[in-house]
Amino acid sequence: MSRIKADLICEIIRLSQTNLLDKKCANMSCDTQEQVAVDWVRKNAADYRVDFQSRLEAYSATRLGEILKDLTDTGKDLNDILEGIEPVHRG
Repeated sequence: MSRIKADLICEIIRLSQTNLLDKKCANMSCDTQEQVAVDWVRKNAADYRVDFQSRLEAYSATRLGEILKDLTDTGKDLNDILEGIEPVHRG
């Protein structure tokens, strides 16, 4: 895997996790938001990263760029964006 593709995948996962936690914590107090985020990261972040990293490796760098743009523009997370989308394999 190219360095650019690996960096795209890392940024996509980071932004997706941020968007997911923003949604989870939207209507909570500051202290509660922090505790929910810490608990989620402790219990879920590693599995989330491993799962999506393996799924995203099947996509072309171009498609990964489009996914990153979607995450940035919409505030959605990868569960929302990848639902029902098949990767396009390019050699």
